Amino acid sequence: MGSRREFLKGSVGLAALAGCATIAPAEPADVLIVNGRVATLNPKQPDAHAIAIKRDRIVAVGSDAELAALRGPATQLIDAQRRVVIPGINDAHTHFIRGGLTYTNEVRWDGVPSLAEGMRRVREQARRTPPPHWVQVIGGWTWAQFAEKRFPTLEEINAAAGDTPCMIMHLYDRAWLNRPALRVLGWDKEVPKLFGGFVQRDAGGNPTGVVMSTTSLASLVSVWLRVPRLSPEEQIVSTRHFMREHNRFGVTSVIDAGGGGQNYPENYAAIAKLAADNQLTLRIAYELFAQAPGKELANYETWSKLVKLGEGNDYYRMVGAGEYILYAAGDPANFAKDWVVPPAGVMESQFTAVTKYLVGLGWPFRQHTTFDATAARVLNVLEEVNREAPLKGLRWGLDHCETLTPQTLERVAKLGGSINIQNRMSLDGEAFLQKYGAELAADAPPIKRIREMGIPLACGTDANRATSYNPWMGVHWLLAGKTLGGAKLQGDHNLLDRTEALRLYTAAGAWMSSEESKKGTLEPGRLADLVILSQDYFSIPLDDVKNLKALMTMVGGRVVYGAGPYARLDPPAPPALPDWLPLRHYGGYHKASAAEAASLAAQRHPLILSDSGSWSLECSCGGF
Repeated sequence: MGSRREFLKGSVGLAALAGCATIAPAEPADVLIVNGRVATLNPKQPDAHAIAIKRDRIVAVGSDAELAALRGPATQLIDAQRRVVIPGINDAHTHFIRGGLTYTNEVRWDGVPSLAEGMRRVREQARRTPPPHWVQVIGGWTWAQFAEKRFPTLEEINAAAGDTPCMIMHLYDRAWLNRPALRVLGWDKEVPKLFGGFVQRDAGGNPTGVVMSTTSLASLVSVWLRVPRLSPEEQIVSTRHFMREHNRFGVTSVIDAGGGGQNYPENYAAIAKLAADNQLTLRIAYELFAQAPGKELANYETWSKLVKLGEGNDYYRMVGAGEYILYAAGDPANFAKDWVVPPAGVMESQFTAVTKYLVGLGWPFRQHTTFDATAARVLNVLEEVNREAPLKGLRWGLDHCETLTPQTLERVAKLGGSINIQNRMSLDGEAFLQKYGAELAADAPPIKRIREMGIPLACGTDANRATSYNPWMGVHWLLAGKTLGGAKLQGDHNLLDRTEALRLYTAAGAWMSSEESKKGTLEPGRLADLVILSQDYFSIPLDDVKNLKALMTMVGGRVVYGAGPYARLDPPAPPALPDWLPLRHYGGYHKASAAEAASLAAQRHPLILSDSGSWSLECSCGGF
């Protein structure tokens, strides 16, 4: 019960620690955001119109009139123009660090409306990609988002990519390799046995180029790790562009869940360099993901000598272990395949050793568990470990949890665990529906029951392979329960209202990284991480939520992204990229339409008041 009480305090009770503008400091603010419709997510003061910022913290929240006294000669005024202002989005489960290393040289299909458009990008990119690099489409899309409602074929991929090696991966269930890729890998001579998957063969026994994941995502990761990398310097630049793309969607914080092929410390070099140089525009709380199946304990024994829990600062900090602390304790991310629970024995002994070691260190930990049978076995071990080394207060938890039963949830609650869910069903829900049926899909995951039990719950994207990095796609899933293909799967009893859905992508994630006293709500004393949205999140049609973006994103009182009326505040762009890189030609997430871009450009009029500018205090202070 301890962690549940702590979570409720973090999401509600802590709001009482900070009042409104009546306790404002005497010093003038560095920044005043005025004339907004501020959704603070602070239950004690849910609505406001103005925010005062000093250095990196919020010092007052209230009406324009209440905060007028905090305007000084050097105070910067930002007029929100009655737009909605929210706390910065905190993606509580993503793979940002790994994704940043390759972002600029991936052909992203996130949000692309048709397979024809996706294949056009592959065809064009194949012509400009220099050896030894490949054309890469690595996750973040689903066949159901396409107008054609189908996967690409090998024939289409071979025709589009020509002589350039190409890998296209769909979520974590399959990948297509064209003929040049097979030659580079040496698979035209001998095909290796893949851990957790297999390579399809034709009638003659030759590899077709289709790789299927069965029991582990490691099968696909092992192939991707053979694709040539950018140089260390280019990886740093790529990460900077990926940060900016997150800022464009209003993301100010992430919990990085590690990833297959993301070893510590070598694959953290780029992000560590940016942190050391104070170039981060995103707060990153990172977990360490075991890399060697069967040798996970050795991984953590080594890493615990290199880094300590909490080491870092508010921008870059180590917060524990996960999302895999043992490969044998996980399950596949392929909803279309049968999942056979491995025989008892090896998993239990290894998981016991790893969790005892982590508990001894005091490290929070998280374990990937899609299916109830997997979670039940994990809990069998944790209940035994808890008898010798109590888990209370450790903020451990399970990730994904699509099919957890009420009985399993009771066990999680009793051990003081938490649950972190993602919107994998919004991309792969059709496969789940076909395999398991509508009744189980309606409770995948069982959001209502988790909340009723008071189990700490947060949401993340699981980007950028299993899903897209666009958090608003995940928020839309919480509100509508619909896949990108339009299938209504989630039961109405699990759907959330807009405030609660937003809370799971802000304050709830802050609790998961033990930072609930610093961020997640807009109130005095908290870090000044906030977003001015492109549209009114609280009133736009439900399906438009997927298209939300930031007009202005601020991290620690500093504007890190500005567009439209706030373009003049936009900081200098990251370094320019070589012309061959896909990001130069396609950008990041697919833009909805040219008309939308034109509309945004038409808004580029100055709304930032200079020190000598006028400022009206006659706006309404009602709620919204």
